[in-house]
Amino acid sequence: MFVFELRKHAARFGALLLMTCAAVAAAQPLPRVTVVDLLRTLIAAGVDVLYSSELVPSDLDAPDSVPQGDPMARVVAALTANHLALQHTGGRGYVVVRAVASPTPPVAAGAAAAPVIGSAPRESTLDEVSVFASRYEFTTGTAGEPIGFDDRDIDQMPGAQMDSVRALRAAPGLATNLSAQPYVRGSLRGDVLVEFDGIALADPFHFRSFQSVMSIFNPSTVNRADVFTGGFPVKYGTRSGGVIDLSPRSVESGYEYGVGASLLSYELETVGRSESRPIEWLLVARVSSDSSVLQRLLSEFGEPQFSDVVGRIKWSIDPASSLKLGWLVLDDQVNLSSNSREEQASARSRDLNTWLRWDWTPTAAIQSHTSLAMGHSERNDSGNLYLPGLAIGSLLAERSFSEISLQSEWTYMPSAALSWNFGGEFTRENAELVFLRQEMLGDSIAAFFGRPPDATISSNQSPRSSTWGLFSSAHRRWQAFEAEVGVRVDGQTYHGFGVRSQMSPRINVRYDLSDRWHVYGSWGQFTQAQRVDEYRAEANQTTPDPAHRAVHLIAGVTLESPQSTTWRVEAYRHHWSSLGPYLDNALGPISILPQLEPDRVLVAPADADAAGIEISAQRSFSHGVSAWGTYTYSKVTDDVNGREVLRSWDQTHSANLGIAWTRRRTSVSAFLAWHSGWPQTPVAVVPATAAAPAYFTVGARNSGRWDSYFSSDLRLSTSLPLRSGELSLWIDATNLTNRSNYCCVDLNPINPTAGMPAMPAVNWPPRVINVGFSWRVRRPD
Repeated sequence: MFVFELRKHAARFGALLLMTCAAVAAAQPLPRVTVVDLLRTLIAAGVDVLYSSELVPSDLDAPDSVPQGDPMARVVAALTANHLALQHTGGRGYVVVRAVASPTPPVAAGAAAAPVIGSAPRESTLDEVSVFASRYEFTTGTAGEPIGFDDRDIDQMPGAQMDSVRALRAAPGLATNLSAQPYVRGSLRGDVLVEFDGIALADPFHFRSFQSVMSIFNPSTVNRADVFTGGFPVKYGTRSGGVIDLSPRSVESGYEYGVGASLLSYELETVGRSESRPIEWLLVARVSSDSSVLQRLLSEFGEPQFSDVVGRIKWSIDPASSLKLGWLVLDDQVNLSSNSREEQASARSRDLNTWLRWDWTPTAAIQSHTSLAMGHSERNDSGNLYLPGLAIGSLLAERSFSEISLQSEWTYMPSAALSWNFGGEFTRENAELVFLRQEMLGDSIAAFFGRPPDATISSNQSPRSSTWGLFSSAHRRWQAFEAEVGVRVDGQTYHGFGVRSQMSPRINVRYDLSDRWHVYGSWGQFTQAQRVDEYRAEANQTTPDPAHRAVHLIAGVTLESPQSTTWRVEAYRHHWSSLGPYLDNALGPISILPQLEPDRVLVAPADADAAGIEISAQRSFSHGVSAWGTYTYSKVTDDVNGREVLRSWDQTHSANLGIAWTRRRTSVSAFLAWHSGWPQTPVAVVPATAAAPAYFTVGARNSGRWDSYFSSDLRLSTSLPLRSGELSLWIDATNLTNRSNYCCVDLNPINPTAGMPAMPAVNWPPRVINVGFSWRVRRPD
């Protein structure tokens, strides 16, 4: 009944929204042109332009007086009107800075020399922006990056209204069907480093016991996102798979405040910068509203609830230094049960992260970032499983984790072509891990999965560790060649287990064959020590694993055409020569009690490999239309007992296609995702005989495949100006066609008198529709 009502209201809202979109489009026929649009046109013409999203926000309009014709002249005019300027850095390079002198027009792109256009005060010195293999920077549209997402583009991506991290699935190399926490080029989800405001976060996701279906970050919190799927710089340590680096939202001047509501949550937000006082701030708070959207994502009956707060205050002490105080608060709880009440689960998570960061730029050539961060996380899981003949058990798991870390990073830039980066970090961690499981498995099912019939475990651990890291790198750019060479040394002291250390050399290179053709490559070693909260308590782990060791080898080529289309082809191979065991559910990842399922297995590979080739493209058309697409051919395997076994998230072929149309205040975007079915462990039922009841038989793990996965997502939005502020209305739909994408097998109880036991297939989430609005007011200071 509820689904019927939801569809009815969604249909009404959609009709109203479409009529509103048409009315707005008809009343305002001229396309909106922003300064970012002009900068991207100049970049497509072969000029290297670096700019900060704080100086040039995505919604900074270009004045109507900007002339037509030469892209450089248009950019200079638009920047001048906004009190900005271009500063020449040599060759084809320019940087957008605050204007402190009357700008002088630069020479045309490609000329031998060009004067400085304006000059920058010391506080406007920009962070170094380098080109790395497998880096996708979702803000600037830098050459060689196939997808250019700033905060406006993230907001347009279907599904991102609930979670900004979901917008990153457009980058090649990321695999996810449900979780907001992606697999990056075959690595485990926990192998990916997530940073916000330069602070590493252990696990910033809601409902971690249920596939981590959403992160703490909605579009109101994020200004840009950088995704490294391999070959990342040495300043990023502790993880071996990839990096998601998120920057907080900010505004150039004035302030905003707003409220919003949807079928998912109620929201309150404010962001601003005071002109009379050296203060900036960001505060976004959410609390769950109706549970229908989360129920459909989790595909179970229950009442999931969540809340989170993201905040940051920046105080500019003087033009050379500033202090930032930030905090993240996460809370969620859920009580779920399966359709037949055979499984019941309860979970609660609470997280608090706080940090104090000092940014200091004593000279135009030196800048530093020093931070002190503290985090505390608590997670409790409990439940019961009743599958007669297969498994009967109960669970109580409690996990508490605290850490305090100190980090300092320094950059010295003696010239625009040369920079040195070095720094270090120190962290203390402690955890309290309690895992109590009482469970009996059926003899046949235990034998198939290599588990003892009595799977009872009682574990109580209190691991402690101290970790440190030192890193240094040199970046040099010649006229057509660019290289960065770096090394990182990490060490750990696990209390009671001695000292360990690892060294990680890395190199990234790029060569510009012409203004349009670029080739690049990357080689590096990446290590990942086990955090104390990652102990496998359900396997009664008492000794820390050796550090993961991975080698990334990457080569790629990009082509930029005069029609503003960017193509990229990249081949990679990641090899893990050392990695710890991990737990996996052989019959599928969707379960409300994965720790109690009879198919829970411990995978202990000797090594692992991931290899593939990625093709991606992005094109901006006239009239506010843009499109992007990716195709990936890949394979990821574990070496288990001398045999190559596909990892459960391997997808041989993967393709994404997105398109967005924006006209004034109305936008429509669609995203199509397709990939080969993930590996499947075959399971069948052996009929009962006069001598024996029916039972399940299981084949080799991941020796089959599910059918291909396909999802079509759509987002419609429009903004209506009000006397006070702006009202935005939107509809967000995922899996719009309601396709049944099978992923898992659900084993039903074996009843000897009931004939053949059933084993129904389970789907990834069905169609999910979220409808909402937001009201924002922007004021000058």
